[in-house]
Amino acid sequence: MEAQQSGRGGYVPNSIWDDLAQEHILEPTEALEIKRGFFKRVFGTLYERLGTLLLLNVAVSVQLGIGAAIGLLLAVTFRATGVATLVFLGFGITLLTAPALAGLFTYVRAICDDDALPALADYWRGMRKYAVRSWLLAFAQVGAGALLVLNLRFYASIHSGIALAVIFVMLLLLLLWAMAGLYAWPLLVRDLSWGLLVRNSALLALAAPFSTIAILVVLSALSAVLIAIRIGWLLLLFVAWAVTENVALQRLVRIFRERQQSSTTPEPTEVADPSI
Repeated sequence: MEAQQSGRGGYVPNSIWDDLAQEHILEPTEALEIKRGFFKRVFGTLYERLGTLLLLNVAVSVQLGIGAAIGLLLAVTFRATGVATLVFLGFGITLLTAPALAGLFTYVRAICDDDALPALADYWRGMRKYAVRSWLLAFAQVGAGALLVLNLRFYASIHSGIALAVIFVMLLLLLLWAMAGLYAWPLLVRDLSWGLLVRNSALLALAAPFSTIAILVVLSALSAVLIAIRIGWLLLLFVAWAVTENVALQRLVRIFRERQQSSTTPEPTEVADPSI
């Protein structure tokens, strides 16, 4: 290694940075993309943000309880009975819980996005920004589900071959309703128009039907366990659904983009050697 004369007449070796400047290690490189599997992504996100997610799950649960109290108060005020009581109860729950879910999905989107800087304020910002859209989506989902169930019960009371065919169609529509609902809330906080939201929710459900059904079954079973142990739904119920739905959405979007890029990348063509 060459020496360099110092200002005091002595010799000191060149700085290591002078040597490294000639090496490839300092050349610009592309960032490495770390890919994690579906389950590692879900459990890793829950583990990394467990404290904040538990707090937000409690916040959503409290708002659900307040909404239920408002619904019961309305039912008592208007002396409702039977189905009317359930309608008032559902109205009160949806009124307060829908914006809370929008805030939760806004925060979960931020923690699932590698380029975002999540903060607890995302929850309150999502509640304010998507309050109206969350009410419309929640009432639309509840209304569509109730309509399908009522039609299913009606045709189930009719004993005929046509009724059986209609029941089969209703069951398929009910399954599609549940599958599309798995992606509706993550898409809600991505500022899509209503047409694109409905269209993409249905297309994502149909593009990966088996994995979507598997996620629904697992989350439903997990919800039953959390509700059975009572304290579980207060701490993990809503965040489990929100994180899983967001990770599932991002996984499908990444797969579709990779397929689009592979299909649009032109294949290299062989160039004939002019010397031949």
